[in-house]
Amino acid sequence: MHQPPRILLTGAAGFIGSQLARELLARGAEVFGVDDFSGGWPGRLPESSAFGFAEGDVSEPGFLPGLLRAEGPFDQLVHLAAKVGVRSVLRDPEGCRMANLRGVRELVSAVAGLDSGLRPRVFAASSSEVYEHKAGPLREGDPTRDIEASGRWAYAASKLRGEQILEEAASLWSAERQPVHLRFFNIVGPGQDAESGMVLPTFVECALRGAALPLHGDGSQVRTFALVSEAARSLADLLELPRLCGGALNLGGRARTSIGALALEVIRQANSGSVIERIDPLRSCGANFEGILYREPDLGRLKALGLEAPGSDLERIVSETLRHHLELARPLTRSPREAACVSPAS
Repeated sequence: MHQPPRILLTGAAGFIGSQLARELLARGAEVFGVDDFSGGWPGRLPESSAFGFAEGDVSEPGFLPGLLRAEGPFDQLVHLAAKVGVRSVLRDPEGCRMANLRGVRELVSAVAGLDSGLRPRVFAASSSEVYEHKAGPLREGDPTRDIEASGRWAYAASKLRGEQILEEAASLWSAERQPVHLRFFNIVGPGQDAESGMVLPTFVECALRGAALPLHGDGSQVRTFALVSEAARSLADLLELPRLCGGALNLGGRARTSIGALALEVIRQANSGSVIERIDPLRSCGANFEGILYREPDLGRLKALGLEAPGSDLERIVSETLRHHLELARPLTRSPREAACVSPAS
């Protein structure tokens, strides 16, 4: 009898992690989740007899090795736990860097402690922020940032260095099971956390309450958005592939828009009386803030693998978020208007 795959998912109570957990469970997988609730929250966790859970910090020495011994073996390990959001990064960039890198190093240490036949294949969250500026679709081989970058770019640097750490540990896995670096591009949808500085939920929460939508600069920054439920399906499809080369892989959607147009679409669909308030990001986020004018993924590698990229247009993404966001969002500890440092990159 065919055994269902067993998958260890870090960051399982997070925005993407919780959606992925539900998608994998619906496909018959057994999922064991881990989260310390620093970014996720318990209300996102699925209820299923096929879902196990342990609260803990994956960057804590000894936590992951003990978990793998106690709950394993696992076929795959999807590492989504991280410090994310522009507010978190700007508040403590070096703390963000260290936490993210400790998590990857602990992961490698935990896998190295297992017999070779019991080592799960690793799929680890990276970010589109690792790329240098480019006014066009970004390919996996395009130039990336300096791994020593600081301030605003400490998060991106931590993700890129995390990729390198996994590459340096390549001998832990066979050639056909090398780690995959998931470079996410603007995954959005209902339940995303506005408090961390994410742009769409901030706009949605402001519009639903009739508050002004905070817009950095002139709103001409271009982003390409993907609906989280569709991104989770793409991820689950990826995990089911029998053959897959390791390395970087872009994962994003096709809903390309300016941030100004996004704000107007949210106001229109919410039938809101909100106005747009232009904000100087150097004042709201600090003198070290640096924005990105254009970000769009080249999804050629994803398509070459036979996988379908998230396909919803902007109208559907905004509609789904407006319809379901408040029922899925973490209870607010501040008003969305107070979270004025929002990032068009997020």
